Amino acid sequence: MSKPNPAVSIIIPNYNHAQYVGDAIDSVLNQTYTDYEVIVVDDGSRDNSREVIDAFGDKVRAIYQQNQGLSAARNTGINAARGRYIGVLDADDMYEPDFLETLVSALESRPDADGIYCGYRFVDHLNNPLPQVEAREVAPEKLYQALVDGNFLVPESMFVRKYCYDKVGPFDTSLRALEDFDMWLRITSQFKIIYTTKVLTRHRILPGSMSTDPTRQHQNRMSVVKKHFGAEPISGGVWSDAQRRAYGRAYLVSAVEYLQAHNEVRAYECVYAMVNAYPGLLAQMETFYELGCGEQPKGFRGEFASVDIDQNYPVVMRLLEKLSHAPELREFRKLKRIAYANAHYAFGLLAYGQGNSKAARQFFLAAVRYHPRFILDRALTGFLLRSVVGAKLIRRFKQLRGKTA
Repeated sequence: MSKPNPAVSIIIPNYNHAQYVGDAIDSVLNQTYTDYEVIVVDDGSRDNSREVIDAFGDKVRAIYQQNQGLSAARNTGINAARGRYIGVLDADDMYEPDFLETLVSALESRPDADGIYCGYRFVDHLNNPLPQVEAREVAPEKLYQALVDGNFLVPESMFVRKYCYDKVGPFDTSLRALEDFDMWLRITSQFKIIYTTKVLTRHRILPGSMSTDPTRQHQNRMSVVKKHFGAEPISGGVWSDAQRRAYGRAYLVSAVEYLQAHNEVRAYECVYAMVNAYPGLLAQMETFYELGCGEQPKGFRGEFASVDIDQNYPVVMRLLEKLSHAPELREFRKLKRIAYANAHYAFGLLAYGQGNSKAARQFFLAAVRYHPRFILDRALTGFLLRSVVGAKLIRRFKQLRGKTA
């Protein structure tokens, strides 16, 4: 039975997720911490969601409304919430059993903190774990900028005191995706959000979900950036440093999502816009590491075994070659060599991660040829040395050490 004055309110918005919403509800009901209420807001589902939700009886507070969108459903739930802590759990995601106990305890012991985020694991539609786990450590004073650089939080990983939502206002109903990105920027710009690296939620990847539509994601991402940083300056206009960073990073994220969708044309358009907004990203190896992972989908990002270097390397080289033939990108000409060097450095790391010492060595040497100062990069030269000494010597050393142990 729902408690009249619970410490925690968990909001579960649902639309046509009858297949999954029961798992989400069960993941709350199975918590080791029990002072909570579950508010399920069904946003005009046309499947048998109501039957699934009603089967839980008075264990949940069910609210049924006409379809208004995900943001509106979350807002309905937050407005109805009676707890002093709020968690938002999408209908296809799940909490681990110690989610509430861990996060409530953390906030109770830190009255100076307004909220906390946790790590999460990607799972497939059958709840089978995928290789990718996100558990980043970002200090509260750096979290806002880290999110501007690329939102790495999912809704169920954030847990805040209710006054945070009261202060920053409702989820933006004009956004049809990335409304959580907008909300986290608003919250982290005003409140202190701490972290735990414990993996306490499961984020389900569904075929054909909103997050797999790169155009929808891109359009809404640009809307969020415009909302927080102002309109993108027209050609010849003056950029602020904050605008350059925000728009440049946003275009990079969109470029990666288009590569995941195998749309090289739109990926190039985003890379072009990235360079126009924030050419300094060409001087950052991490830019090309993200592009180098290419078509790797969510749930697999950064897993070396599934990176197709033979496919992705030519794609990144084509992107750079097209930029070379865009004379209006004057900043690219200044950074061309370091861009190519960073691209090869990134692919060297990917090859090294796969255990392909020969390919790694070739990529690292190419990086130095494009930009000789890279020989002063201790990390790169360390990787290069290990790729040269490589497998045979290291394996022989281990064998000898084993014999003498």
